[in-house]
Amino acid sequence: MSSSDEPDAVRPGWENFAERPVPEVHGATTAPEAELAGVLQRRHEELAAARGASASAATRVHATLFELAMLIGTLEQQVNRTGELREAVDAELRHRELKNVKDRMLDVLRGAGVEVRDPKGLTADEVLDWADPVHWLQSPEFDAEVVAETNEYAVFHDGAVVRFAQVVMGAPAPAPAPKPEPEPEAPPEPDPQVKREPDAETPPGPTPAPTDT
Repeated sequence: MSSSDEPDAVRPGWENFAERPVPEVHGATTAPEAELAGVLQRRHEELAAARGASASAATRVHATLFELAMLIGTLEQQVNRTGELREAVDAELRHRELKNVKDRMLDVLRGAGVEVRDPKGLTADEVLDWADPVHWLQSPEFDAEVVAETNEYAVFHDGAVVRFAQVVMGAPAPAPAPKPEPEPEAPPEPDPQVKREPDAETPPGPTPAPTDT
């Protein structure tokens, strides 16, 4: 039997179907050239933003260096004044002037996210990740492994170490090795040529009686 002979009740009509939204297919309505142009444009914008951030950071670094250069010049001036023999100049005043310049320089560095740290007195575990020992010093004055001297300070930027400290580590002196006990001396061997005298405390034995023959 052909399909034309089927009754109308069996045949589906439009009323048997429901409308559904057509799913969006990525790229179906966008030409490949336009999609590639959009990717290149976004990449260009990202690179431009990165270049702008790098240029801004470089500008801040330059400004910090210029300010530090000015302060170093002031520090040199103060050091030269300290070397001059002037009775009217108070040593405590010179110290305050030098300390003021030093504090201003550290403030400039901290403003740029740079921190200088002195590890002296810290234990070996505390400076394990930001100090390099260049020498070890053993002495009874040390109870544990600690930084005895700082040759160069450590430098941090935004909390991360960028320059390791150069330090001299102190360690306890090794315990002295116990001295061996002296072996007891053996008594001297008796001389066979020397006749041994009888013991004075031993009484002589009885004289044997004569026997009859």
